[in-house]
Amino acid sequence: MTSKLNEFKQYCLERDIPIITDEGLAYIIDYIRKNNVKKILEIGTAYGYSAICFSLENTVVDTFERDPERIVEAKKWVKTFNANVTIYDEDALLYEGLTDKYDLIFIDAAKSQYQKFFEKFKHNLNTDSAIICDNISFHQLKIEDVKNRNTKALLRKLEAFKTFLIENKDFDSIILPEVGDGLSVSKKK
Repeated sequence: MTSKLNEFKQYCLERDIPIITDEGLAYIIDYIRKNNVKKILEIGTAYGYSAICFSLENTVVDTFERDPERIVEAKKWVKTFNANVTIYDEDALLYEGLTDKYDLIFIDAAKSQYQKFFEKFKHNLNTDSAIICDNISFHQLKIEDVKNRNTKALLRKLEAFKTFLIENKDFDSIILPEVGDGLSVSKKK
Protein backbone atom coordinates (compact mmCIF):
# COMPACT_ATOMS: atom_id res chain seq x y z
CA MET A 1 0.00 0.00 0.00
CA THR A 2 1.42 3.36 -0.97
CA SER A 3 2.06 5.87 1.79
CA LYS A 4 -0.52 8.25 0.26
CA LEU A 5 -3.15 5.49 0.28
CA ASN A 6 -2.25 4.57 3.85
CA GLU A 7 -2.55 8.24 4.84
CA PHE A 8 -6.03 8.31 3.25
CA LYS A 9 -7.04 5.16 5.13
CA GLN A 10 -5.89 6.69 8.44
CA TYR A 11 -7.72 9.92 7.63
CA CYS A 12 -10.98 7.94 7.24
CA LEU A 13 -10.44 5.87 10.38
CA GLU A 14 -9.65 8.93 12.51
CA ARG A 15 -12.99 10.43 11.45
CA ASP A 16 -14.97 7.22 12.06
CA ILE A 17 -15.76 6.90 8.36
CA PRO A 18 -16.54 3.25 7.69
CA ILE A 19 -14.19 1.71 5.15
CA ILE A 20 -13.70 -1.80 3.90
CA THR A 21 -11.36 -4.02 5.92
CA ASP A 22 -7.92 -4.82 4.52
CA GLU A 23 -8.94 -8.48 4.17
CA GLY A 24 -12.18 -7.63 2.34
CA LEU A 25 -10.33 -5.23 0.06
CA ALA A 26 -7.65 -7.83 -0.71
CA TYR A 27 -10.36 -10.38 -1.62
CA ILE A 28 -12.07 -7.96 -4.02
CA ILE A 29 -8.79 -6.81 -5.60
CA ASP A 30 -7.96 -10.48 -6.20
CA TYR A 31 -11.43 -10.97 -7.71
CA ILE A 32 -10.90 -7.94 -9.99
CA ARG A 33 -7.58 -9.34 -11.22
CA LYS A 34 -8.75 -12.93 -11.72
CA ASN A 35 -11.95 -11.92 -13.52
CA ASN A 36 -10.53 -9.13 -15.69
CA VAL A 37 -12.93 -6.58 -14.19
CA LYS A 38 -12.79 -3.27 -16.05
CA LYS A 39 -15.93 -1.43 -14.94
CA ILE A 40 -17.37 -1.29 -11.41
CA LEU A 41 -20.51 0.20 -9.91
CA GLU A 42 -20.27 0.94 -6.20
CA ILE A 43 -23.25 1.74 -3.99
CA GLY A 44 -22.03 3.73 -0.98
CA THR A 45 -18.98 5.92 -1.56
CA ALA A 46 -18.34 7.46 1.88
CA TYR A 47 -14.97 9.22 1.32
CA GLY A 48 -14.14 7.08 -1.73
CA TYR A 49 -11.56 4.75 -0.20
CA SER A 50 -12.69 1.50 -1.84
CA ALA A 51 -13.58 3.20 -5.14
CA ILE A 52 -10.08 4.70 -5.34
CA CYS A 53 -8.45 1.37 -4.41
CA PHE A 54 -10.46 -0.38 -7.14
CA SER A 55 -9.57 2.29 -9.70
CA LEU A 56 -5.88 1.70 -9.03
CA GLU A 57 -6.45 -1.73 -10.64
CA ASN A 58 -7.04 -0.02 -14.02
CA THR A 59 -10.79 -0.05 -13.61
CA VAL A 60 -13.44 2.60 -14.18
CA VAL A 61 -15.60 3.12 -11.09
CA ASP A 62 -19.02 4.76 -10.89
CA THR A 63 -20.16 5.27 -7.31
CA PHE A 64 -23.25 6.58 -5.52
CA GLU A 65 -23.22 8.70 -2.37
CA ARG A 66 -26.11 10.73 -0.98
CA ASP A 67 -24.44 12.47 1.98
CA PRO A 68 -23.33 15.99 0.88
CA GLU A 69 -20.37 16.19 3.31
CA ARG A 70 -19.07 12.80 2.24
CA ILE A 71 -19.42 13.77 -1.43
CA VAL A 72 -17.21 16.84 -0.89
CA GLU A 73 -14.55 14.69 0.82
CA ALA A 74 -14.77 11.93 -1.80
CA LYS A 75 -14.35 14.41 -4.67
CA LYS A 76 -11.29 15.87 -2.94
CA TRP A 77 -9.68 12.43 -2.57
CA VAL A 78 -10.59 11.31 -6.10
CA LYS A 79 -8.81 14.43 -7.37
CA THR A 80 -5.81 13.80 -5.08
CA PHE A 81 -5.36 10.32 -6.55
CA ASN A 82 -6.38 11.37 -10.07
CA ALA A 83 -8.63 8.30 -9.85
CA ASN A 84 -10.89 7.12 -12.66
CA VAL A 85 -13.94 7.47 -10.40
CA THR A 86 -17.25 9.19 -11.16
CA ILE A 87 -19.35 10.11 -8.13
CA TYR A 88 -23.11 10.27 -8.50
CA ASP A 89 -24.27 12.59 -5.74
CA GLU A 90 -27.64 10.87 -5.58
CA ASP A 91 -29.60 8.40 -3.52
CA ALA A 92 -28.98 5.19 -5.47
CA LEU A 93 -32.48 3.87 -4.78
CA LEU A 94 -34.08 7.02 -6.19
CA TYR A 95 -31.78 7.48 -9.18
CA GLU A 96 -33.26 6.56 -12.55
CA GLY A 97 -31.50 6.29 -15.87
CA LEU A 98 -28.38 4.26 -15.19
CA THR A 99 -28.03 2.23 -18.38
CA ASP A 100 -24.35 1.27 -18.21
CA LYS A 101 -23.30 -2.35 -17.75
CA TYR A 102 -20.69 -3.38 -15.18
CA ASP A 103 -18.33 -6.29 -14.58
CA LEU A 104 -18.77 -5.93 -10.82
CA ILE A 105 -21.26 -4.23 -8.54
CA PHE A 106 -20.06 -3.56 -5.00
CA ILE A 107 -22.73 -2.79 -2.39
CA ASP A 108 -21.53 -1.13 0.81
CA ALA A 109 -24.31 1.26 1.83
CA ALA A 110 -27.36 1.06 4.11
CA LYS A 111 -27.34 -2.58 5.21
CA SER A 112 -31.11 -2.63 5.65
CA GLN A 113 -31.50 -1.78 1.94
CA TYR A 114 -29.17 -4.42 0.49
CA GLN A 115 -31.94 -6.44 -1.14
CA LYS A 116 -33.43 -3.31 -2.75
CA PHE A 117 -30.01 -2.28 -4.08
CA PHE A 118 -29.42 -5.81 -5.37
CA GLU A 119 -32.80 -5.99 -7.13
CA LYS A 120 -32.50 -2.52 -8.64
CA PHE A 121 -28.99 -2.81 -10.05
CA LYS A 122 -28.74 -6.51 -11.00
CA HIS A 123 -29.91 -5.49 -14.49
CA ASN A 124 -26.75 -3.41 -14.86
CA LEU A 125 -24.49 -6.48 -14.76
CA ASN A 126 -22.68 -7.86 -17.76
CA THR A 127 -22.92 -11.60 -18.40
CA ASP A 128 -20.66 -13.65 -16.10
CA SER A 129 -20.38 -10.76 -13.68
CA ALA A 130 -20.99 -10.51 -9.93
CA ILE A 131 -22.44 -8.47 -7.12
CA ILE A 132 -20.32 -8.37 -3.96
CA CYS A 133 -21.82 -7.08 -0.70
CA ASP A 134 -19.74 -6.01 2.31
CA ASN A 135 -20.56 -6.20 6.04
CA ILE A 136 -22.67 -9.34 5.69
CA SER A 137 -21.49 -10.50 9.14
CA PHE A 138 -22.02 -7.04 10.66
CA HIS A 139 -19.23 -7.10 13.26
CA GLN A 140 -19.98 -10.80 13.98
CA LEU A 141 -22.96 -9.73 16.12
CA LYS A 142 -25.43 -12.44 17.08
CA ILE A 143 -29.07 -11.41 17.28
CA GLU A 144 -29.57 -13.15 20.64
CA ASP A 145 -26.71 -11.11 22.18
CA VAL A 146 -27.98 -7.72 21.00
CA LYS A 147 -30.20 -5.54 23.21
CA ASN A 148 -30.81 -2.63 20.82
CA ARG A 149 -34.06 -3.05 18.84
CA ASN A 150 -32.74 -1.26 15.75
CA THR A 151 -29.64 -3.42 15.64
CA LYS A 152 -31.78 -6.56 16.07
CA ALA A 153 -33.98 -5.43 13.16
CA LEU A 154 -30.89 -4.79 11.01
CA LEU A 155 -29.49 -8.24 11.81
CA ARG A 156 -32.84 -9.83 10.88
CA LYS A 157 -32.79 -7.96 7.55
CA LEU A 158 -29.25 -9.14 6.85
CA GLU A 159 -30.27 -12.75 7.62
CA ALA A 160 -33.25 -12.41 5.28
CA PHE A 161 -30.94 -10.95 2.62
CA LYS A 162 -28.54 -13.89 2.93
CA THR A 163 -31.48 -16.29 2.50
CA PHE A 164 -32.62 -14.28 -0.53
CA LEU A 165 -29.13 -14.63 -2.07
CA ILE A 166 -28.84 -18.37 -1.48
CA GLU A 167 -32.35 -19.04 -2.83
CA ASN A 168 -32.03 -16.70 -5.84
CA LYS A 169 -32.20 -18.83 -8.99
CA ASP A 170 -30.59 -16.17 -11.22
CA PHE A 171 -27.34 -16.07 -9.22
CA ASP A 172 -24.86 -18.49 -7.69
CA SER A 173 -24.09 -16.95 -4.30
CA ILE A 174 -21.58 -17.73 -1.61
CA ILE A 175 -21.38 -16.15 1.82
CA LEU A 176 -17.88 -15.57 3.19
CA PRO A 177 -18.57 -14.69 6.85
CA GLU A 178 -14.91 -14.68 7.90
CA VAL A 179 -13.54 -12.46 5.12
CA GLY A 180 -13.27 -8.99 6.63
CA ASP A 181 -16.69 -8.13 8.06
CA GLY A 182 -18.28 -10.76 5.84
CA LEU A 183 -18.73 -10.70 2.08
CA SER A 184 -21.31 -12.20 -0.21
CA VAL A 185 -20.38 -12.95 -3.81
CA SER A 186 -23.28 -13.48 -6.21
CA LYS A 187 -22.30 -14.53 -9.71
CA LYS A 188 -24.88 -13.98 -12.43
CA LYS A 189 -25.89 -17.27 -14.10
